[in-house]
Amino acid sequence: MTEIEQAEQIAAHFASLPKLEPESEAVRFKGRGYSWGDLGAIADGLSDKFEALDVPEFACVGWLARNDPSLVGALIGLIQTRHCISPLNPHQPAEKTAEQERQLKMGVVVGVAQDFTPELMSAMKDIGAAGLVLDIGAIEPVQFASGLAELGEGPFRSLGEDIVAERLTSGTTGEPKRIPVPSATFAKAMQLGARSEKNKQAEPLKVKRSPAILQTTFSHSGGMWGALLSLNQARPIDLHEKFTPEGWADAVERTKTRVCSLVPSMITMVLEADIPPQKLSSLMAIRCGTAALDPETQKRFEEHYKVPVLVEYGASEFMGGIAGWSLADHKAYGQSKRGSVGRLRPDMEVRITGQEANEALPAGEIGTLNLKTPRAGPDWIRTTDLASLDADGFLYLHGRADEAINRGGFKVLPDKVAEVLRLHPGVREVGILAVKHARLGQVPIAVIEPASDVPRPTSEELNDFGREQMAAYMVPVAFEFLDSLPRTLSMKVDRPALRKLFQDKYDL
Repeated sequence: MTEIEQAEQIAAHFASLPKLEPESEAVRFKGRGYSWGDLGAIADGLSDKFEALDVPEFACVGWLARNDPSLVGALIGLIQTRHCISPLNPHQPAEKTAEQERQLKMGVVVGVAQDFTPELMSAMKDIGAAGLVLDIGAIEPVQFASGLAELGEGPFRSLGEDIVAERLTSGTTGEPKRIPVPSATFAKAMQLGARSEKNKQAEPLKVKRSPAILQTTFSHSGGMWGALLSLNQARPIDLHEKFTPEGWADAVERTKTRVCSLVPSMITMVLEADIPPQKLSSLMAIRCGTAALDPETQKRFEEHYKVPVLVEYGASEFMGGIAGWSLADHKAYGQSKRGSVGRLRPDMEVRITGQEANEALPAGEIGTLNLKTPRAGPDWIRTTDLASLDADGFLYLHGRADEAINRGGFKVLPDKVAEVLRLHPGVREVGILAVKHARLGQVPIAVIEPASDVPRPTSEELNDFGREQMAAYMVPVAFEFLDSLPRTLSMKVDRPALRKLFQDKYDL
């Protein structure tokens, strides 16, 4: 199958979804249900408006990524018309969204009314873009935004006929990057994402009865991807504006779902909220990715709720999973290999090499992670992650090579320092920053988010604790405290934002 044929097949598949069971519930949001037919009305409305505007084929369309059923319908519409899904984050300052539109030049932007801010509309008028306001369930669910009913001369953003979407990186260490997703990569990622469906591919597609609970914002790649995976399987979506432990637990109890996905900070929040275990009795497993899960937190969760946590490791550049735990592996190795991100996905090859000589290292040694997969082409890709692979094929991550702090010739890995400090009962989360030092080159400082249910630890106490748990050169030279650390959309510690908070105090 050629790339063009595959893209056409993807478009036809998504176009067929609203027709399977038009009256059955596709999305539940704020206590109200929306049907597959409602999603189809959004998709068809977009198709009609694109035709009226004479939108160029394969154009990138700005998708104002708010958790709203209308935007779920828009995903179907953009794929069935073979236009590229290009996320725009409506939760950031309006001026920043407007500036991104000026730079990217999306010819059409779609979203709900509240996200067409004066700043964004001004930018769209300046570049000649058209705006489409979505209102699922309305008599006319797709309408032109005021003053944005015509398409200018352009040129507008386009990545070619084979690109289904743009996927945003997490933005943990800087501005999120846009990763184009070709149709072959998209199809493979959909197949890998439907793990439970792998033996049913030959059967006719049917609407699933068990919904997916989605709480991650669509502005984050994981949120958008969760919606696409659910749609691809014709699986209903239990959609939430944002994550709260109580709201999530109520949804699990109501839907009787068997498997959910949570990021590490969400797992911590569930424990802190002391959610009753009986509310989660239907769960067979929790999948956990996007950031490192503290092994002690995983242990506490599993012991309290009797639910295995299957840690996963992925990257936007590889369109999803790189490695992960299965239930069988968790049963056999869950205790002995806690801290691993599991074994490689079937289409992944791995090589651990020295950071300087690039020679292959034996099992157990820490080096640079190199990956190869058909999803990303025929070549080996050298990542910035430090990793080791044990004799049983379990992968361990040890932080990022480009974030290692060189303290007088000793390499300090921020993730490992943070992992140790989180063991202190008075520490909820940690951010480690590198500070310039005249003699040693760099030294680490720690920014602490204290636990809320115990007395705040002192700097002296944390210094003593650190010296008991790790080598002296790894112990931070200073401890700062914030009630809440800044976070990215994926709820990782936002290091650029953290550096900005302390740049006037330290030489960062």
